[in-house]
Amino acid sequence: MKKSLLMKSLLILTPNPAHPSHHGRWPAVLEAYRAAFAAFEVEAQPWSEPLTRPYDLVLPLVAWGYHNAPDDFRRALAQIKAKGYRMHNPAEIVSWNVDKAYLRDLAEGGIRIVPTLFADTLTPETLTRARADFGQDALVLKPRISAGAKKTLVWEGADVPEWAPETDVMLQPFMPAIQSEGEWSLIFFGGDFSHAVLKTPKPGDFRSQPDYDAHLRVQTPPVAAVELAYQALEYVGQTLLYARVDMVRNAAGDFCLMELELIEPDLYLKYEDTAPARLSHAVEHALGLCGHSH
Repeated sequence: MKKSLLMKSLLILTPNPAHPSHHGRWPAVLEAYRAAFAAFEVEAQPWSEPLTRPYDLVLPLVAWGYHNAPDDFRRALAQIKAKGYRMHNPAEIVSWNVDKAYLRDLAEGGIRIVPTLFADTLTPETLTRARADFGQDALVLKPRISAGAKKTLVWEGADVPEWAPETDVMLQPFMPAIQSEGEWSLIFFGGDFSHAVLKTPKPGDFRSQPDYDAHLRVQTPPVAAVELAYQALEYVGQTLLYARVDMVRNAAGDFCLMELELIEPDLYLKYEDTAPARLSHAVEHALGLCGHSH
C-alpha cells in the first residue's frame, strides 16, 4: 500500500570518506536514488561506519571505493548480515561480486565471457601465454579488484608496463567492437529487464564510462544480448533487486559478458524516464509491499 511506504526506511551505503573515491560524481548518483525513493524514508552513510539504528532495507547502491579496501568492505558486509539487517543485493552476493574472479565461476557455469586469463603476478611470460591463448597481441590488463577502469590498460608490448597491476591481474584480448559499436549495459530490477544503454568510448579511447567522455544513449538491445544477460542472472540462483550486465561483441559477432555488476553500478536512471519508478517498485516488492508485475 502506497500510504505505508513512508514508514519504510532505506539506508544507502556511500563511500568511505577516508579514501579518495569519496570525491567525484557519486553525490549526484545518490541524489538520483533519493529522487527515485521519494516515497520512502531514505538515509545514507559511509559503508565503513557501523549501523546504529534499524532499517527495513540496506542498499549498497553507492558503496563506491570498496575496491580501495576490499577486506574492510567484506568485513562491513559480514557485520551487516550478522546484525540481522536485510540487504539487497544480499551481502553474500555482494561479497562474491567484489573480486572479478567471479567471471571464472560464470564461465565454468556455461556463460560466454570475454576470454580471461587470471594470474597471481604479471610477468613477460604471462603476457606471452595470454597472447598465445587469445591469438592476438593487443591485451587488456586490469586488476581483479577494481572499479572505474582503475589501472586498466591496453598493451601490446613484450615487457610489463610499470603502471600495470602487479598482482591478482586479469588479462583479456582487446575487443575491437568496444570502439566500433560500444559496450552494452543491460539493467534489471527485481529480475526483470528495465532498459539498456549503449556506451561508445570517445575516439582513440577504450573506456566506456561517462567519466571518460564516452557517448551513452538508450538503445533496444538485440535479443541475443538479453538472452546472455538472463543466463548470467540465472547463474546467481536468486532474484536480485538490481543488476547491470555489461557485454561486448567478439569478432564473430557473439555477445561476451564483460562484467556482472551487482554492488554499486551506475544504473543510468537519468537515461530512461520510467527507470526510477521501476526501481522503486522493485524495492516495494523486496519489502513485501506489493505484487510483482512482469
